[in-house]
Amino acid sequence: MQPVQKLIGMNIKLARMKRSISQAELAEKIGIEASYLSRIERAVVPVSCERVYEIIHVLGCQPSEIFPEPFEVETKLNREK
Repeated sequence: MQPVQKLIGMNIKLARMKRSISQAELAEKIGIEASYLSRIERAVVPVSCERVYEIIHVLGCQPSEIFPEPFEVETKLNREK
């Protein structure tokens, strides 16, 4: 299991690359800097739900392609001690 932010970032990158869209192109379409998108994809900064849905819209993908399954996500309720 991994933190949700890391999984979402990885899934955004995978969906973007699958569609052969550069970071710069996606960033421009959603109104952010490419360096900020890079930080989102690497889970360095958190991403808002609104921004995720903008990305989904631009990429033309399903939310399930970006949002991980609950069993994949590490939370404080299931974190190993």
